Amino acid sequence: MTARLRRFFSTEYMVSPSQRLGELPGSQEAYGTALKMALPSMSEALLVALVSLVDTMMVSSVGTEAIAAVALCTQPRFVIITPVLALNVAVTSIVARRKGESDAISAGHCLRQGILISLVVSILAAVLTMIFRWEILWFVGAQADTIEQANLYLEYILLGIPAFCVSATICAAQRGAGFTRVTMRVNVVANLVNIFFNYLLIEGKFGFPRLEIKGAAIATSLGWTVGLFLALYSVSDREHFLTIRTKEGWRFEKKTLQPMFQVASGAFVEQAFMRVGLVTYSRLVAGLGTMMLAANTIGMNIVSMSFSIGDGLGVCAASLVGQNLGKKRPDLADMYGKVCSRIAAVICSIIFIFFVLRGRWIFSLFSDEPAIVQVSEAIMIIISITTMGQAIQLVYMGSLRGAGDTRYTAVVSMLCLMILRPGLAWILAYPAQMGLIGAWLGFLADQYLRLLLTYLRFKGGKWMKIRL
Repeated sequence: MTARLRRFFSTEYMVSPSQRLGELPGSQEAYGTALKMALPSMSEALLVALVSLVDTMMVSSVGTEAIAAVALCTQPRFVIITPVLALNVAVTSIVARRKGESDAISAGHCLRQGILISLVVSILAAVLTMIFRWEILWFVGAQADTIEQANLYLEYILLGIPAFCVSATICAAQRGAGFTRVTMRVNVVANLVNIFFNYLLIEGKFGFPRLEIKGAAIATSLGWTVGLFLALYSVSDREHFLTIRTKEGWRFEKKTLQPMFQVASGAFVEQAFMRVGLVTYSRLVAGLGTMMLAANTIGMNIVSMSFSIGDGLGVCAASLVGQNLGKKRPDLADMYGKVCSRIAAVICSIIFIFFVLRGRWIFSLFSDEPAIVQVSEAIMIIISITTMGQAIQLVYMGSLRGAGDTRYTAVVSMLCLMILRPGLAWILAYPAQMGLIGAWLGFLADQYLRLLLTYLRFKGGKWMKIRL
């Protein structure tokens, strides 16, 4: 057993001799390189997830309806920034390639053109959503007891959307270049600002007005604005690999836009499928009632802890895969994808044990409503089982995106997120009368099918041949 584990984790066995294009780093060096890049990303994602947990706890002081109202705004918010999220996948992938090629000029062009596109798209999306916000909230399943608070929350969240999007694009470029410590600082500070103003504005502390859910939305937008200034500062140095201060200017160039569109188009389709599936799933859960929607929101906040591990490692994998493909070393790209998946497996084994032992207690931190407590144990069992599959598939997804293989990830999102998760969730929640537990079983099936499909694609190696 020990020998098998050693073989599983050793880089010596990750790439066959026939595929090697040069010397491979030893296990200690490879894991050290991956962890050096991944730890800031994982820490960032985990801290952001923890801040989200605290945010939900603070909003819960207003009432269960407030938790549900915030949840109703989550998917509309992600839907309107879908084009920017797709753009950011392209920015990360292309900057990683240019980093591997040591081409700072082209990387800078990608960054600056990405910022301009992100700014224009986010402003248009925020304005349109502001105009049609009532119709959007009814569509996603708002009830009479939540529509007013959800509308108020969404109105003030939209004010910060452009700041969030531009900051996210800059951070996407920094991650592609491997500067994950920078993005960690930006997002951690932004979220701490959010928590600080939550404390002041939700219940009205130190002379500030008691704004309740409106205060939570204002705090979030203020945090995003601070994050934007920090992100801009991070690319203000002329000597940095990524900079906005350059004689090259901000003009659009075909040689930069063409590969951006190549990757972003597939990523946009993927994000579109993802958002349709998640909005459908969210509306399905909303139909179970305000109490079950609140319980689902709590569960999703908890599962974000394991998601943050996979997401952080996925960022690391995307950067390392892209950079090594830029260096013409697909064997190293393959190896680092596998290294990141091994790290995810180890960390999520620990999270699994913690969730199994302390799951109900974690849920109790958010609500003591009898209906929520009743479903919490079953939800935590499902979350515990999900953690491993979720984290590893995020690593493989990140690896494929880093290579620019976004058309395949789009197909995976269509099958798993748009069809399987909401379809199975509806069958189990309504005809099978399993309620919220049935919806979560649909979530479980989605994660493991994504793991299977992304593993097979990564193993097949077609992603190594994509040119950007």
